[in-house]
Amino acid sequence: MHKLFIVSIVFCLFANAISAQSNIAIIMDMDTGFTNQSYFYSGSNGLQKEEIKKNWDEGRYITSVAHTSVGWFVSMNKGVKWTSQSYNNVSSWPDSWVHEKMNDGYAITSLAASDSQWMIVMSKGSDYSNQQICSAPWSSLKEWISKWWDQGLHITGIAYCDRLWTVVMSKTSLYSAQAYLWASSTSELSDKIKKKWDEDYLITALEYGGGEWFCIMARLSSGKSPAESYKVNFSSPGNFIKEYWDKSYNIKYIGG
Repeated sequence: MHKLFIVSIVFCLFANAISAQSNIAIIMDMDTGFTNQSYFYSGSNGLQKEEIKKNWDEGRYITSVAHTSVGWFVSMNKGVKWTSQSYNNVSSWPDSWVHEKMNDGYAITSLAASDSQWMIVMSKGSDYSNQQICSAPWSSLKEWISKWWDQGLHITGIAYCDRLWTVVMSKTSLYSAQAYLWASSTSELSDKIKKKWDEDYLITALEYGGGEWFCIMARLSSGKSPAESYKVNFSSPGNFIKEYWDKSYNIKYIGG
């Protein structure tokens, strides 16, 4: 059973007028397997490529990235099984680069978008294979997701850009079951997540777009159900992260 640790700030009732980049979501878990965690964000500057390189040189890998109201927000860790990593930060979806990397044994392990840029992180040695990608309005994605669920794939990446949701689905042994939920307010989000926590689901992705929160949750194949906390809609994440670092949690996912 999960302990319920939710910290959220009620946001403007006119949620549909809020852009995807005005929200931050941070999910922190115990028992992530991550060690020596590092995070940084860029503010009004561009992606901090030198900081990524510095962390790579120290043996960390990007495990989550988002574009938020504090800029590009990156979490990097040791303790992953990946053997190599690459990213592409570009103004339009780099289809040929993605397929080239897939052919070389890489898989998409993190995905994010701002209003004008994509950030796609691909890693070698992950548990993901047979990845399928679709960008479409939600009305078109429901059937597509169901089709690949039926073939044993799970959602492993989501991003919102230009009124379209991009979803990545992968063959993976990490999950035994998966579900998604929508919420138009933080209170609705809290209620729905609590219900799934009670069923031993964990948050694997949480993003805001088109006036709604889109949350992906899954049961782990290992049968484990570690304690989990999340926080949304805040401008200074350092205190929240430190509070849960002190409780032996690590950042699992950053959404925007």
